[in-house]
Amino acid sequence: MNRLGSINLDLLKSKVVLIVTGAVIVLLLVWWFAWMTPESNKLTTVNAQVAADNSTYQQLNAKLIGLRAEKKLVLSELPYLKKVSSAIPDTEDAPGIVDSLNSLANKTGCDLLSVTPSDTPSPSGTAGLQVVAVTFSVSGIHSNVMSFLSGFYSMKRLMTISTLSLAPTATNANILATGDGQKYTVSVTADAYTTYETPTATT
Repeated sequence: MNRLGSINLDLLKSKVVLIVTGAVIVLLLVWWFAWMTPESNKLTTVNAQVAADNSTYQQLNAKLIGLRAEKKLVLSELPYLKKVSSAIPDTEDAPGIVDSLNSLANKTGCDLLSVTPSDTPSPSGTAGLQVVAVTFSVSGIHSNVMSFLSGFYSMKRLMTISTLSLAPTATNANILATGDGQKYTVSVTADAYTTYETPTATT
């Protein structure tokens, strides 16, 4: 009888162990599929987002370094850019051309006899630039005329001379006697430059 009871007790204990073991396994499976797997997927997603963010950070940091270098370059070139903007304005500024030539004539002791800037710019052959044709004449003694021509390329407005003719005012004057106080007349055709673009006619 005691032996039978012992066997039944052992079987009961075995069933309890099996039930507990099964319950633990079920709980582990539930835990794995209900919590561990979703959390693992979340972790994978987070890791992927972190990697993407790191890549974006590296790209933005590289751009920032480039922008800082460009800023430094712009600041160093700013005086030159301002000078170029004055020398090659974005308008024809015909009155400004006249004023510049008149100021140079007064400064060098010459007389500005005439000046005619073109009303319409024409293509220069260089992308982004157009030219304003200018014809003018000045008179003065030889040294003053030479000072005028020397100062011509020092004006704020960029201009280049295409043709130039020098003639004495008096008839039968000795053009080689440059120090005799004889007056000369200089006739010039030149080009002033602008970034202004002539509007294209619409049809």
